[in-house]
Amino acid sequence: MKAFVLDASAALGWILDRPVHPRASHARMLITAGSTPVIPTLWLQEVSNAIVIAERRGRLTAAQVRALAADLEDFLQVAEVDSLRVRPTILIETAQRTLLSVYDATYLELASRRRLALATLDEKLQEASQRAGLTLI
Repeated sequence: MKAFVLDASAALGWILDRPVHPRASHARMLITAGSTPVIPTLWLQEVSNAIVIAERRGRLTAAQVRALAADLEDFLQVAEVDSLRVRPTILIETAQRTLLSVYDATYLELASRRRLALATLDEKLQEASQRAGLTLI
């Protein structure tokens, strides 16, 4: 597999979850093996916010947050950030049709448009992806 869409939940699955969810572990293994994670521009904000919230809740130390911030910067060297500006009407219609948040609809739209598999831990997004005929990681 050359590329796949990586949603924030899958990345956070290997960053924060213990034990690491098998889908998250598989996505990380694909990246290590040379597959390119494709992410929308909102991915960095979602992952960064979850890290900050984890620190506020005492799950991460300040030193761990600094290390993760550096890791995220390194990660952006191997990830492909899809910078296409998707029209709001497309995102809203996708969210309405699938009953997803606009954030999750962004990942669905990206995977559909690019015809890529999707790595997610979100059950609603998994279901919507299957209904759309997408491959899940």
